[in-house]
Amino acid sequence: MRMTLSHFEAAALFALFTSVVLGVVTKRTDRERLQYGAYVFVCFLVALFGLGWLMKLGHG
Repeated sequence: MRMTLSHFEAAALFALFTSVVLGVVTKRTDRERLQYGAYVFVCFLVALFGLGWLMKLGHG
């Protein structure tokens, strides 16, 4: 079985895993971990969309 992901899906998966790790490693309570992980995930997605639009505008 072979899995093929689009660039967006791969970036979103990376953002999810990275957010989980950062939340677990940097915070002490479960509530703080969940909030920080969600915050970092949203920041990753905003950056992903922002950079995508910049690339689209740059290439026409």
